[in-house]
Amino acid sequence: MKQQLRNIPLAIICLLAFTNAYAQGGGPPMLTDDPATLDKGTFEINTSINSQITKEVQLAVPYVDANYGVNNNLQLKVEMPYQITIDEQKHSSGKFIDPLFGVKYHFVSEDKYFLSATTYPQVTVTGTQKGFLLPLLLVKTIGKFVIGEEVGYSFIEKDSGSLINGNLLSYKASKKWEIMGEFFLQKSIHPTIATAGFMNYGCRYTFNKTFTFLGSIGTQVITPANQERQYFFSFIGLQTDF
Repeated sequence: MKQQLRNIPLAIICLLAFTNAYAQGGGPPMLTDDPATLDKGTFEINTSINSQITKEVQLAVPYVDANYGVNNNLQLKVEMPYQITIDEQKHSSGKFIDPLFGVKYHFVSEDKYFLSATTYPQVTVTGTQKGFLLPLLLVKTIGKFVIGEEVGYSFIEKDSGSLINGNLLSYKASKKWEIMGEFFLQKSIHPTIATAGFMNYGCRYTFNKTFTFLGSIGTQVITPANQERQYFFSFIGLQTDF
């Protein structure tokens, strides 16, 4: 099983190395992000209701992800959810989670080169815990299919650092419908080595140039011994571009 997991990123890389085409994939509602940036002077607001179920239930109501295109290759992002937790005794509590700030820089375009590549550093700068995420995002289009790869490192103060690896495949079923599936790995490197794996399936439906429906459901398929399994997680939202 471990050998099969190691071969998944290798299979994606091999496929990228021997194919050629155009497009983009990943991003909300998926865990694996995409390298595309907004056009200069445009906004993208993703507003969603997210759920996560272990022994307790956590709801982000709402989860707001706001993005702005500084230029055609540079995008700014801020995320800030309000989280409601319902424990095993059915007691509920709510609080705002520390905001996350990000800068996405698209430095290789598939229009000119073999694939698209972007770096997307993100940081939490307030609250009791400081953290950052540094991913590299790659995308290759093959006809109506899009292959996405995300590799990176995340760190949360007072917690362990983690290596992340997202593998995504999407299919443009029509001008309006896009369906997606991904396998996402997170491997802690300190103090103990443990791997968490997630399967997630999603779709996008474009109503018009302004509004797009976003939805996904997933489950945790690899759970470290010292953690509770996420039996179910979901994302239901609306993307607004202007």
